[in-house]
Amino acid sequence: MKLFYKAPMVCAMLLGAAVMLSTGCKSYNDLAGHYSSKHIKANTNQVTAQIPETGELGYILLSLTETGSNDTTLINKESAYYKDVMKQFAAFKNHKAVKLLNSDLLANGNNFSHFRNGLYAYKFNKHNNMVLKTEYRVDLNRVDFRRYVGAIEDFIEKTNFRSFYAEHNNLYTKIIKEQGQQLNMNAAWATMGKQYTQPFQSYQVILSPLMKGSASTLAVSGRGFRECLIFAESTNKALFYSSTTASTPKVAYND
Repeated sequence: MKLFYKAPMVCAMLLGAAVMLSTGCKSYNDLAGHYSSKHIKANTNQVTAQIPETGELGYILLSLTETGSNDTTLINKESAYYKDVMKQFAAFKNHKAVKLLNSDLLANGNNFSHFRNGLYAYKFNKHNNMVLKTEYRVDLNRVDFRRYVGAIEDFIEKTNFRSFYAEHNNLYTKIIKEQGQQLNMNAAWATMGKQYTQPFQSYQVILSPLMKGSASTLAVSGRGFRECLIFAESTNKALFYSSTTASTPKVAYND
């Protein structure tokens, strides 16, 4: 099985905001597909916009790090949502989970991409445990999530993160609805076809009202099923385009 992380020089990959990524074309085993027949059936020919709980937690942790606090291009600090985040979580900037992420970012700025790729493979269960989804594996991710799981579970308990997430469900739903009305398979491939050689059977669009300056994609395949994860920014308007994509070799992948 092969899978590739792709973050070319892309301008405005999604949602009408200009984004410049310069990490180049690289391949990492950040996420491995372990798809069930149920997952394949439910997601074939689907573009799904979402704000997953673990993903939003990752962005909140980023906003609390030294990198997130000092960098003016990563976090949307002008929104009421950001103010809500700071009100709830600013007192926890020295929490172990934040310190772990900050340390990884200081070691290598690209580690956040590996971190959020891996977080997509996780969910929180009813006991507030951070557990892997059945569809994905993170064994070869550049970030060692064994270091994070306990710290993240402690963070969500002490900060009441899950209550915060639930309280902002209306905002998340509004953003997701706006994306869902404008995204489709043809529009997705119009953008991804500039970077990959084979069409995907599914696109998962991961959004956050916190982000404004870092977009990337991750191609995952398994059991003959090809899925593209798109990590994008959100603004008031969804627009799937890539008007100034730099010329980079197309990427192939297979099982």
